[in-house]
Amino acid sequence: MSRRRRPTVSIGGTGGCALGGDDRGVSDVVGYVLVFSLITITIGTVFAVGITGVEDRREAERVENVERAFDVFDDNVRDVQRYDDPGRSTEIRLSGGTLSLTETTTVTLRNETGDVVLQREHRSLTYANGDATVAYETGAWFRGDGDGAVMRSEPRFVAAGDRTTLPLVLLYPVGDATARGDGTVQVGASRRSTIGSDYTDAGDGPYELRIDSTYADAWERYFDRTDGFDVNETATESADGAVVVDLTDDDAVYVPRIALDVSLRR
Repeated sequence: MSRRRRPTVSIGGTGGCALGGDDRGVSDVVGYVLVFSLITITIGTVFAVGITGVEDRREAERVENVERAFDVFDDNVRDVQRYDDPGRSTEIRLSGGTLSLTETTTVTLRNETGDVVLQREHRSLTYANGDATVAYETGAWFRGDGDGAVMRSEPRFVAAGDRTTLPLVLLYPVGDATARGDGTVQVGASRRSTIGSDYTDAGDGPYELRIDSTYADAWERYFDRTDGFDVNETATESADGAVVVDLTDDDAVYVPRIALDVSLRR
C-alpha cells in the first residue's frame, strides 16, 4: 500500500500558490468605483437637463398666462368701446416680470401735401420678463421674444368702398406707471372725462399713415396682408422704428378714437 503525499504550499516562494500575488480584491474595488461614478454622472446629467426643462416650461407657462390676461384686457377694452361702459379691470400676474405704461406710440396721418391732419401720442401697456414681452397698443396686442414680435390681436382697421376707418385706442397712465416683482396687479381702464371729438373726418385723400412703435415690424406685416393699405417701403426703411403706409381707399378717412385712463393697482 502506497502512502499519499501531502500537498505542500509555498509561502513567499517562487513556486506553488503565492497568496501575496492575488489581485482580485483590487479589481473588485476599481469596478465598484467605476460603476458608482457612472451612476453619479448619469443621475447628475439627467437632473441638470430635467431641471432646465422644468424651468423653461415654467417660464413659458408664466408668459402664456400673461398672454391670456392681455387677451382678456383686449376684450374688456372692446366692451368699453361697444357698450359705452365707464370702465373695466383686468388682473395680471407678474411672476417676476415688469408691467408698465412707459413706452410711447405715435400715430400720424398726413395729407397729400405732407400736412399733419391728425397726430396722437399715447402709451402702450407692456409686460416684460427676460427676453419675452407682451404689449397692447392702438387697439392691438403683440407677443415679442428677443428681436422678433408677432401681432396676436389685430386692430379694427377697415378700408373698403373708398373709405378708411381707423379706430384708435389711446392709453394714458394714471398714478404709478410701473409695477414689478411678484403678485397680481389689477389693471383698471376707464374712459377719460374729456377726450375731444369722438372722431375726425380727414376729408378727401390721398393720405399717408405712420405708426411709430416698438412693434413696427409686426405692424408692417399686418398692413401687408390687409386690403386698403400699401406699405411705403422707401419711407419705412428710412424711418427709425416706424411703418409708413399709403391709404388706397381714401376718398374719406374716419378716425374714431377712445382715450382710456389706465391705472396699475396692487
